[in-house]
Amino acid sequence: MATVWAGPLSRFYARRGGELDRLRAGVEAWRADLRASVAEKVAEQLRWDEGSAVAATFDAGDAGWMALRLFAFYAEKPEFELPDAVPPLLEFDPEWRAAADAKFATSKFGQLLACSMWLPGDFPVTFRAPLPDGDSAEIGSVGVLADQVKWLNQRTFAADVEEVASWSGLAAPAGGDLLTAARRGLWALSAGVAVAVRERMPVLVVP
Repeated sequence: MATVWAGPLSRFYARRGGELDRLRAGVEAWRADLRASVAEKVAEQLRWDEGSAVAATFDAGDAGWMALRLFAFYAEKPEFELPDAVPPLLEFDPEWRAAADAKFATSKFGQLLACSMWLPGDFPVTFRAPLPDGDSAEIGSVGVLADQVKWLNQRTFAADVEEVASWSGLAAPAGGDLLTAARRGLWALSAGVAVAVRERMPVLVVP
């Protein structure tokens, strides 16, 4: 089951246990190191309030996140037939695998496809970096992600806010209908992005 989180990273990690103030100090130290390692134009945007009480989660279902990414990938490839069902792993799709090796460099939805964390800001580049918990992830910007989610909806479903909200209860089982699961995933990511933009917070997707 994939979950979209919008809020301070320390609150996210606190859900797994640990004292919030210590986690906050750790995340702030991690952010300082990250800002020192990226270009100045990116670093100056990596600011948000780790003391905020924002803590929003949105359930994308078992396969909603995978379905959304695969749907976005095929939205740019009309010459290929969209799969009917969500595959067990995206890497089972040969077209996806080849593009992933290139980090989706030519895609208009590159940050949606390549990243699992987006930080406040509006920068077109992505970068792979260690996370505060020791894992690594491809990181992008909330502003660019918001644009890419909007473009994807406009080019495909063309759904208004009310219709997207109605997708929150759609089933998204592994191996299920790809379009239905993609709608569930789009609702969850759109909802998380809306909170992140409004509150200037990070967004994460946790498979």
